[in-house]
Amino acid sequence: MEKQLTYTYISYVIQTATGPLFDHEKVHFDHTFSGATLHDTTQNEIVKWADNKTKELPNGQRVTVLNFFTFEYDK
Repeated sequence: MEKQLTYTYISYVIQTATGPLFDHEKVHFDHTFSGATLHDTTQNEIVKWADNKTKELPNGQRVTVLNFFTFEYDK
């Protein structure tokens, strides 16, 4: 059986001076899928991801996460 990969789909909005820009990304966080612990781990990774994404933006813009979910598929 092949290894399964875990990804998190993140939908977000970037707040700009001219209005909101909606976007999404599929991100691979380096953790294993576990129904008991995944949600807490994923939440922490989402916060780190949003902080890093905000640092990449011009001053005055920020990221607001709208939704996320984690899924697996076979490699």
